[in-house]
Amino acid sequence: MKSWGNRATICSDVMQQLLSVKDGDYPPPILPDNLTTWLAQLTLLYGVPVAYMTADNRMLPLESMRFFYMDRNWLDRLVDGALSVGVLSSREQVFNEAFYEEIYAQIDVKQLQLRSTLRKEPLPTVVAAGGGMTGVIFRSAVVSGWPGLEIEGLSGGTLLNILRMDRLSDNTMLCIWDGLPDTVNFIEPAEGLHFGIIRNPAASTYSVNLRGLGYPADKPYPAGEQIYNGAAPVQASGGFRSGTEAGVMDIIALKNNIIQAMPTGALPDGKLSPGAFAIQMVRGAGKQPYDLNSPACDPLIP
Repeated sequence: MKSWGNRATICSDVMQQLLSVKDGDYPPPILPDNLTTWLAQLTLLYGVPVAYMTADNRMLPLESMRFFYMDRNWLDRLVDGALSVGVLSSREQVFNEAFYEEIYAQIDVKQLQLRSTLRKEPLPTVVAAGGGMTGVIFRSAVVSGWPGLEIEGLSGGTLLNILRMDRLSDNTMLCIWDGLPDTVNFIEPAEGLHFGIIRNPAASTYSVNLRGLGYPADKPYPAGEQIYNGAAPVQASGGFRSGTEAGVMDIIALKNNIIQAMPTGALPDGKLSPGAFAIQMVRGAGKQPYDLNSPACDPLIP
């Protein structure tokens, strides 16, 4: 291709302009929003094959989870590799080398806003970006069995921002936080409110934790709240009907046991109405916490 100018002069002019911007004489270049979004998605492992996250299937067997740190050096090299595809001349190469810090900074800010963008929510105000990121990859039948499974990470009781939470397959979920959680809760879908009992798999009986109904009038047990006798919940036991299909509950016997187990005055006129019985049988969404400070956990790796 024919050049209409002196090549050395053109390169010198480009370098002078880039250095002027670098010195603060001009505003730094702003990456196009779609490019920043794509690079932020890349650094949150969108499009990265699972085989690159777990080098061997045996590292993530079924019914297992792995907590991990996100290495920002590794992520920066991932960005370098992606940007290298667009380097067609020494000018783009000089641009990348001169402004790589600004490029990384814009991507770091976009990481914190990406989830809100995808969910069409107002963008959060970013005060500090570029901090540590951690995550968990969870492979279990629970993922496919509870499609609305919720995961939350807390640090010192403060809820951490979720940067990404996606199902990678029917039974594998990935969650990435902005920060290092010391407690991670896996929570059944809130819409999973249902009737239920407490029973060991091999047991022939079960129990029900009893709840208050707003009685007695002088010192009521709050309606819907669990009743305790000291530190232990007040329970009623139940069994199954004989001579029928296995697992059919004996509702009449359970009702009588609930009436007997309820504290004095906790039932209006000593009767258990159908609505009051339903309140006793309600079970909320279950929560399984994982606490880094639990004695059962391995010590932190220095």
